[in-house]
Amino acid sequence: MSGERRRRRSSSSSSGDSAGSSGERAGVQRSERSEGSSGSRVDGERRRSGGGGSSRRRRRGRRMWLWLVPLVLGVLALLLIPWWNERGLRVAEWQLESGDAAGALATVDEYLETQGGTESGLALKARVLVKLGQPAEALRLIERVGAASVPEMRAYAQASLMLQRWTSALPVLEHLVKMEPADGDLLHELSACRARLGRYDESIAAAVQFSKLPGNEARGFTLIGLLERDRGNNQKCAEAWSRVLELRPDAKDLQVSAAEFFQEYGKALLLTGDASKAESALVRGVSAGESAAALAWLGKAQQQLGRRQDSERTWLRAVELEPLNAMAAEGLAELLMQRQDFAGALARLQPLEEQPGLRSSTGFLLQRLYGLLNQPEKSAEWKQRTEKLRRAEEALVHMEQVIVSSPDTMWGRVYQAWYLAEQDNRDQARELLSPFVKEGAEPFIMKLWAALRDGTPLPGPEEGPLDVF
Repeated sequence: MSGERRRRRSSSSSSGDSAGSSGERAGVQRSERSEGSSGSRVDGERRRSGGGGSSRRRRRGRRMWLWLVPLVLGVLALLLIPWWNERGLRVAEWQLESGDAAGALATVDEYLETQGGTESGLALKARVLVKLGQPAEALRLIERVGAASVPEMRAYAQASLMLQRWTSALPVLEHLVKMEPADGDLLHELSACRARLGRYDESIAAAVQFSKLPGNEARGFTLIGLLERDRGNNQKCAEAWSRVLELRPDAKDLQVSAAEFFQEYGKALLLTGDASKAESALVRGVSAGESAAALAWLGKAQQQLGRRQDSERTWLRAVELEPLNAMAAEGLAELLMQRQDFAGALARLQPLEEQPGLRSSTGFLLQRLYGLLNQPEKSAEWKQRTEKLRRAEEALVHMEQVIVSSPDTMWGRVYQAWYLAEQDNRDQARELLSPFVKEGAEPFIMKLWAALRDGTPLPGPEEGPLDVF
């Protein structure tokens, strides 16, 4: 019995343990279900919370686009409307670059009529007017709106050059050459402008730079020769032009015609003492284009070579073309004097007596002839006139020396002003002279200023001081 109770207790204990295990398992499952349910609620809350944030972001994005779209459209309008309005200017620019300046003017005028006088429109019109050869109106427009771009600055410089406003063109050209040092047209214009103001050293420096550009060698040496000729350096002129003939044996496609080139080359050779080469060059010049000037120099070369008959024929042809050619008339008069035909010689020279630009060499021959023809009073009169002509010629040489050697000094500027006035460029002359016009200034300066102001004849070069150096 006690054994049976023990078995029942053991069985009861085993059943209790089993029931306890089942209860524990059920509790664990309930706990897991509870935790799962709780997790589901949390996830749901998270999803609801996340969905609300995304919605708010979408609403903010829509509001931002509603604000950005008008802004972008406004910016595009600001950019596109001027571009659209200026389409006429782009057409005019294309026409100008294509060589249709007249068409460009019509287009830009139509643009200005519809859009008003915009600065860009007026500046383009100024460029067109320069191409059409209307520099005064072009300059007026540029001075009104300014020159902001390189093409506009070039138009200003070109208009100034066309109007012989050298002092206005020079600083602009120098600035442009610094910006575009390999532009041949700019270098050529700068060289010419400097020469007009007597700055020959600087002018030749620009010409040398021009000659080094590919394709511009012949034109560059032509320019150097012209500049050396103008400042009286015939040896360097001849040297430069001999280089031209190495590059262009026919002397074509230069800044001057073949006839003028050979005439000036022959003249330079003759003045350096090479009469034989001079004759050859001058013959080529006459063949390229007959002129009284070329024939006069050819006759002189033939005279120096001892061929008097040839020189006489050549000079007769020269006066046939130009009866008042002084060099040919003097040469023929000297030949007649050698034959004792003093009356015939005088007849050759008398038409020159009252001509402007009379040379002292002509005056000296007239003085001699009147003496040989027993007219002492006329001879004495011509002696005085010849002395005056010689002084004026010496003064001119002196002026040129001062301008070439000292262009930035007071007298260099004063003499430049005189030369400009002599060339009927009185506006530029006044601009150059005005800084030196003051109380106590040199008499020559005051006389020159009065002539420029009143439109009266200029003082003679002999009235200037000869002791400037």
